[in-house]
Amino acid sequence: MTDVVTRLPVSDADNPAVWRVTEGQWQNIGTLSDYIPDGADAKVMALVSPADARCIWSSLPDLEPRQAEGVAKLRAAEQSLGLVHAAARVVTGDVVVTATIDPAVMQAGLGRLALRGLNPDIVIPFGLAINAAPDHIVKADFDGLTVLRGTQFAIPDEAVFRDLLVGDAKVDALSADQVLDMLFSASEHPLLNLRQGLFAKRERNVWATTEQGKWIKRLLAALVTATLLLGLVTLAKYWSATSAENDRALAAAQKIDPAIQDVEQAEAQLDRALQQKGLANSRFAPLSAGLWRAVQASPNVSARELRYGADGILTVVLAAPDANSINKALIAIQQDGYRVTATPRQDSSGATLVDLTMRMP
Repeated sequence: MTDVVTRLPVSDADNPAVWRVTEGQWQNIGTLSDYIPDGADAKVMALVSPADARCIWSSLPDLEPRQAEGVAKLRAAEQSLGLVHAAARVVTGDVVVTATIDPAVMQAGLGRLALRGLNPDIVIPFGLAINAAPDHIVKADFDGLTVLRGTQFAIPDEAVFRDLLVGDAKVDALSADQVLDMLFSASEHPLLNLRQGLFAKRERNVWATTEQGKWIKRLLAALVTATLLLGLVTLAKYWSATSAENDRALAAAQKIDPAIQDVEQAEAQLDRALQQKGLANSRFAPLSAGLWRAVQASPNVSARELRYGADGILTVVLAAPDANSINKALIAIQQDGYRVTATPRQDSSGATLVDLTMRMP
């Protein structure tokens, strides 16, 4: 497992150094602009300059840890001059450490890192990555960052802060190796992480690895190909079966009339033969179906007489209490495309009758 450690950039021109840490061994791999993502990079930590992050220690007794952290963040926001992003954590007993940063600085820094393929898991003020000593103040330097760390403060090493908070207290400078050890420990167990709330890290859900994705694409392509082939085979079977039936039908027709050359000619002669026998090429079924469909759609209409002639004309007498009901049925029949003639009349009971003839279009 390899950790990546860098500094949160503060401008477009800022080009911090980047380190890879493998089993505690540090390797400087150049600057941010030189960084090339590596699959072995498991965790990324970005350090925030002491000048950009304000660290506050508070004592909040009689509160649960989550409540204490929430109160600490509210207090830090109220004490700030402008809008801040705050993170808090209970460190010991009732002591809570809070860090605040300008949201614009945080957003800009994360954006710059993202352009180079870095998405930090941990963003921590540099001062909180350094361990405080109980009896003196320590000074730590790293990649241009300098911090003075006490038990209750982490401040830039500037004269104004030395006068206000350090005074005559002893200051010991940490060696480079000590700083690196503390930073590595912070990457494993950070005292506080600014990546929360609006800036919480959002991982992209990966439901398949790159290799699995390749196999899934291959399987989908094979499935589509198999489906198309199955469709073509089925269509070929239908064509073959239709062709075989046509051949058998043509052979049967040629036994009756050797002059028949194709199926279309056989069908035409069959139509003429059916008409001569009064069967009208099975037109009764569609005509009667169209009639009953219109009658059923008009509950007040009934059919009293029904005749079918050799000429393919269906004759029927429709009856209804009023002409409007019959008109609805006639309109429905005509909308289905049938050719009709209708002659209205009345019977002795006063019901409206229509002598209707129907034929195919």
